[in-house]
Amino acid sequence: MNYQYHSHSLCGSTSYDDGHLHHYGTVTELAPSGVSHIHRFCGDTSYIDGHTHPYYSETGPAILTKDGRHYHEYHAIVQCVDGHIHHICGYTSID
Repeated sequence: MNYQYHSHSLCGSTSYDDGHLHHYGTVTELAPSGVSHIHRFCGDTSYIDGHTHPYYSETGPAILTKDGRHYHEYHAIVQCVDGHIHHICGYTSID
């Protein structure tokens, strides 16, 4: 089959832990359009308090909008650095 592929952007702030938070932003990997799918994503948080945190995760399945487009929910825990973790969660951009 000849699928068209798409990606989504996501960004936000981590949970507040160990006296600080970080910001993050990335674009998901491509996934086929028009079929049930998830997206993988990864990146590094902003540099705060002398460190960053890598993160790797997957979105949930597509959530359809009334106009036929969709978005995804995501939840992840960033890698432990400097003895602590942060949580990230939110919704991707709509495609």
